[in-house]
Amino acid sequence: MKAAAVSTFCIAMMGSAAIAEDIQTRRVSFENRGAMLAGTLYLPPDYRSGERRPGVVVSGAWTSIKEQMSGRYAREMAERGFAALAFDHRGWGQSGGEIRFKEDPAEKTSDISAAAAFMATLPEVDATDINGLGICASAGYMAAAAAATGNANFAAVALVAPWLHNRQMVEQVYGGQEGVSRLIATSHEAEASERRGQPRTITAASMTDQASLMYRIPYYTETDRGLIPQYDNRFNLASWEPWLTYDSVSLGAKLDKPTLIVHSEAAAVPQGAHAFYALLPGKKSELWLDDVSQFDFYDRSEPVTIAADAAAAHFTRVKAPQQIAPQDRAAIIGTITDIAAGADRHQWDRVRRAFADEVTLDYTSLWGGKPTTQAAGDIIRQWSGFLPGFDETLHLVTNPTITSLESAKATAEADFQATHRIGSDLWVLTGHYRYELVKINGAWKVSALTMTARQENGDRGLAGRAAERAAKIR
Repeated sequence: MKAAAVSTFCIAMMGSAAIAEDIQTRRVSFENRGAMLAGTLYLPPDYRSGERRPGVVVSGAWTSIKEQMSGRYAREMAERGFAALAFDHRGWGQSGGEIRFKEDPAEKTSDISAAAAFMATLPEVDATDINGLGICASAGYMAAAAAATGNANFAAVALVAPWLHNRQMVEQVYGGQEGVSRLIATSHEAEASERRGQPRTITAASMTDQASLMYRIPYYTETDRGLIPQYDNRFNLASWEPWLTYDSVSLGAKLDKPTLIVHSEAAAVPQGAHAFYALLPGKKSELWLDDVSQFDFYDRSEPVTIAADAAAAHFTRVKAPQQIAPQDRAAIIGTITDIAAGADRHQWDRVRRAFADEVTLDYTSLWGGKPTTQAAGDIIRQWSGFLPGFDETLHLVTNPTITSLESAKATAEADFQATHRIGSDLWVLTGHYRYELVKINGAWKVSALTMTARQENGDRGLAGRAAERAAKIR
């Protein structure tokens, strides 16, 4: 009985409908400084010809190509309704460029600006709503492109696992002044060799070559992650001087576009992200995850999902309609409240009225498994057969924000703290809700609800105990 009740609850609390169609992709190319750059445009599954979707330019970590983390995040953004572009920088992957495999911040910044200008010409993209998503090293490049004087192509910026450094941090990472000086000397020698037509490159990532740039580094050396057949896996030694002398932290003071940072203290140079964030003069927000490595941000499901959700919400907020009718705002917030308060008070008719006839629930961040879509009546029966098994529940939903409203559809988000008590035992969750709503016969109803758990305290086993107790009192 206990196992069955918990299973029923978990199924009820998870889910989003399976996507009937896959992400749409097509190859694109554009020119910058005499070279043709190759890219992939990702479009949402429900995209229809003639629509103009908000755009996202995505650029990845150093030495990377469009089939690695930038392509992963572009796909994630397309799944969230954006037209997203991942591309190979000049000298990398399928893109042209005489100088190959050089990590040059100024040149990559120029490529990103060109990519944003190109997106503005595409019929699938809303030219007034193009955003930038920079991962790792590209956080600095993306910030520089968006901060460029007169660059109106960017509405907002999101930086995921940003590698942002200044001179002091460079010396900490690369062996002090002496170590940095040696690498810059190597860079000068490589530049001279390049001019003679003899570029000097090394293996970028290897499990066996100790002279490689990234010896035994995760992701890049793993064939099921970053070490894919398309990866160039080369590094031009002339990269060292432009990379080591690049002060990406100071760019924070120049970036006036709304900016989001998603990072972890367990990832690379978090001190650089903190310093950069402190300098930002405009609207800004940050999300710090616990115990997520730099490389896990590239492709691991949970951090990627959280980062992509946060970026999508950030970009949506920036362009959300500024004027929402007071009656709609009040009704949407009232619907959100009815679900939480109605469940706590076992007012199931109240909860049912807040739901559309079919509801997509996604609680997979807590329970795992696969998402589902269910009839609202089934959800109510399952909740009402479970929650009364607690002595008390209290779902505090705070900071409700309507992120979009168009005709009879809306999206909203809120933070939450959910406390469950049996006797003196507690199970407490904190996190974030995202709601999709539809207007039916003049009333706003929730058609999809996604819960992202951020922190959990107490005894999760209370869920099983509550299911068992509820079965006995039915």
